[in-house]
This record gives sequence, C-alpha cells and structure tokens, in this order.
Amino acid sequence: MNVRQSDGWVTFHPGLVRNIVPQVSTSDDRVSERQVLAALAKRLGWTDVDELAAPGEESADRPRSPVKVDSLGHAGRFVEAEGVHAVDASFTVACPGQDVYGSVTTWFGNSGASLACGVNPRTKESWVQEAYRMTCGPLGP
Repeated sequence: MNVRQSDGWVTFHPGLVRNIVPQVSTSDDRVSERQVLAALAKRLGWTDVDELAAPGEESADRPRSPVKVDSLGHAGRFVEAEGVHAVDASFTVACPGQDVYGSVTTWFGNSGASLACGVNPRTKESWVQEAYRMTCGPLGP
C-alpha cells in the first residue's frame, strides 16, 4: 500500500497468496491421521496435537482480520504480511508384519511482519523475505 506522509493510521486487508491443504497419506490404514499428527507434534516437542492443522483445516479458512497501523508520518510503500508455518514430512512406522510408510502436510501458528519497501527486513524467515519480494521486488544489500 502506498502511504502518504499525512495518512496517519492506515488499514491493511490481508489477501490469500497460498493455501496449505493438510493431508496425511499412508501405505496402510493401520496408522490413522490422528496417530500421524500426534507423532509429529511429539517430534516437534509439543504436548497438544491440536496445534497442527488436521486434514480439512485449510489455511485459507483461518480468519484474516484487517490490520490498522500508524504510519508515524512516514511515506512510501508498506506491506503488512501474515503467515503460517508449513510442515511437509515423510515417516515410517514399524508395525508387526510390515512397516507403514507415509507423508504428512500440515501447518501451524500465525506470524506477522510489517515491512517498508526499500528497507531490507534483514531476517532469515523465508516467508518474510518472500512477502517482501512479492510486494516490493528483489531484496537489496
């Protein structure tokens, strides 16, 4: 959004750039989606499997609210970015008689960033760098 020095408070309306569709695929139905997500949550060091989006909880469905920001008298092109953390993993479960193989795609959390075009965000967070590039162009030095 292009902001003038006199604009004061401005409202950003987040739009969807990418939709993450959670899914669990297994070579055998002896391992349920819930078991896979519980094992992944444990691997991530969490006690609550509900932090991970289950199949049917697309990232596009999560609420996105307008964000009101004070421009503090600055002019230029500004971006308000919001994202979730995506997880793609493969796994093997040792089962009697035959191992079960599979993969899982899910997402969790919510993060936000306020960016000014022309000001390198200097972060290693790839989603913030992507939001900057998509809106402002290549990252500078």
